[in-house]
Amino acid sequence: MDNSPILDAIDPEELDRLVARKKEIEQGSPARPGVVAALALGSVPIALAALSRDAFGQATSGIQGVLDFALALEIFENEFYKAVLGTSSSAAQNDAFATVRAAAAGVPGAVNTLQQIQKHEAAHVATLTTAGAKNALNLSATSFDFTGARGAGNGPFAKATTDLAFLLEVAQGAEDTGVRAYKGQAANLMSQPAVLETALRIHSVEARHASRIRRMRRAAAGAPDVVRYSGTVRGGDAAAAGATDPGPQAAMVTAAFNAIYGAGANATTAPSEANVTQAGVNVSTLAAAQFGTEAAQEAFDEPLDRADVVKIVQPFFIPTLA
Repeated sequence: MDNSPILDAIDPEELDRLVARKKEIEQGSPARPGVVAALALGSVPIALAALSRDAFGQATSGIQGVLDFALALEIFENEFYKAVLGTSSSAAQNDAFATVRAAAAGVPGAVNTLQQIQKHEAAHVATLTTAGAKNALNLSATSFDFTGARGAGNGPFAKATTDLAFLLEVAQGAEDTGVRAYKGQAANLMSQPAVLETALRIHSVEARHASRIRRMRRAAAGAPDVVRYSGTVRGGDAAAAGATDPGPQAAMVTAAFNAIYGAGANATTAPSEANVTQAGVNVSTLAAAQFGTEAAQEAFDEPLDRADVVKIVQPFFIPTLA
């Protein structure tokens, strides 16, 4: 029998939100009668169920929006890897990555890894479509500018088409953006367990992609120490990306990575990946002698809200994201 406390199974961020909602109700905030009655019973499981529905309840239209946005991100990643591999339906996209593709072919296992990740991204597109997601923007291979210039083709990430080290850095950033985005939307799917499970399964695969890419980068000669063999993220802001020389538009690249690993593009709701405080507790102090700050930073993926994600990825989308 599992005797673990029921609260141990709840994500600290979700628990914070439930506790905050309970306090609001106790202080007179309007709530459905069923929620008030459930709290009065004093039963933890019943109270948690009622609070979850109250705090995380999401209309079907809202869930559709989450699904559609997730699908847009997965189509972007799928088309990115297809272009890198030369399998895009757009000849121009394939041609753009010809130089870096040749470089990848000279690194044992690199092409195979990228192929496997692309297959996963294609599967994510299919899974989300089956779950009801719609390609609301009619995205296709030509809907993206992987240089980050919204169609001009001369953006700050153009170096990824010719430099393998920078390409992997960009791929890592894209995967980590997906990880933080899925976590940021998890609470909005609480009322639909099947959809939530689908999203969290994809979230875990995206995290493994990011981890694998970091290990590939660490194995290369001259890799920065911040890129870990363990595949974890150390620290926040652009330093967490283990940035290489990004080229002439360095400031824009740095700003993008600051948004991915820092406090978000909006710097309002999203904590930095360097965050060590979870559920109000500085976890770096719990086992400082054995682990300390770095282990605390590496232990959690921090969420990004939709507005943060849009600001990060919009330069790569030619259509405007809402």
